[in-house]
Amino acid sequence: MNATVKATDIDQAFDNGEDVSEYFDMEHPVRMEAVRTRKVNLTLPEWLIERLDSEAKTLAVSRNAVVNVWLADRARDEDRQRNTELVNSGSN
Repeated sequence: MNATVKATDIDQAFDNGEDVSEYFDMEHPVRMEAVRTRKVNLTLPEWLIERLDSEAKTLAVSRNAVVNVWLADRARDEDRQRNTELVNSGSN
């Protein structure tokens, strides 16, 4: 197994139909905890839906995946900002 291989090289090899299993540790798989989800409906302006669809097409993912990533990024940013404000207000 080559420890210095880039993900883009593995992607390219996979896209070319090559066997890429040598790059993965099948004896010690990483198990991810299932994330509970709930379905919601959103009413969004058309321009935003078009922007989401454009991003989804660029990334070759679903609109739902883009919404999930964008919302998660924003939530993390808000958490960081809030934590920074709490730390700064405690030093006064």
